[in-house]
Amino acid sequence: MFGVNPEKGKIKSSEELEIIREATRISTEIMHELRLNVAPGVSAAEIDRLAGELCKKAGVIPAFKNQPGYVPFPGNLCVCVNEEVLHAVPKEERIFEKGDLVKIDFGVIYNNFYTDHCTTVAVSELLPEDEKLMKVGKFAVESAVKKVKNGVKVGDLGHTMQTITEMAGFNVLKDYVGHGIGRSLHEYPQIPAFGTIGQGAELKTGMVICVEAQVVKGKEDVYVTEDKWTVATKDGEKAVMFEYMVAVTDEGSEVLTKTMDWPLVIFSGNNLP
Repeated sequence: MFGVNPEKGKIKSSEELEIIREATRISTEIMHELRLNVAPGVSAAEIDRLAGELCKKAGVIPAFKNQPGYVPFPGNLCVCVNEEVLHAVPKEERIFEKGDLVKIDFGVIYNNFYTDHCTTVAVSELLPEDEKLMKVGKFAVESAVKKVKNGVKVGDLGHTMQTITEMAGFNVLKDYVGHGIGRSLHEYPQIPAFGTIGQGAELKTGMVICVEAQVVKGKEDVYVTEDKWTVATKDGEKAVMFEYMVAVTDEGSEVLTKTMDWPLVIFSGNNLP
């Protein structure tokens, strides 16, 4: 995981939340452009270069670039394909083909605040078993987002994601979790995609969190590839990932990265309206 800040995440002021809203607006617009460029014959590296260009144009910094690890992360974003689950280094040789499941995990730094969100799209066509995987993964995370509210325990969110996923015959990764976010990419609290109702840290109004799950078709066993970053399934089965930035309120959740209505399949790249 990108460098976790052990400090407890601060409750954001109304002024800080306004900055974060603008940051997520920019980040979501860039993400929209990135996914529209996913098409057969396009490489992960091309999407990475486009992310850098769009960040420069918008006056923001790619949040993942040079994040610490065994080696500094070399990309502007993570582009994971099929069995690659998360943190994939975008490579020239990773060329999209029809039927691929492509995860775009992206964030920016704007006025010293971070964003972090992820969506999965299918390239041109979707096999029935992959369609089920996509819909279950998306529904699990969005169902957890709907439970976000002041006073709720993170175990409630994790229990929701785990139950929906496992009832459908899939698994969630337990080695990687959601998190708070703000002036650091990863802040308190950690938000696993598994858990027990009523357990774990308590959400407080003013927190900004990333609710996410990596859902795998097969076993949850993964490994890190030779590039020291890319996490892939050991059995080679496909995976999806969805992640939303959410502000905790007294009434519920304010979704800051509003990507829920995006289609799961990209049929024609830039030709989409």
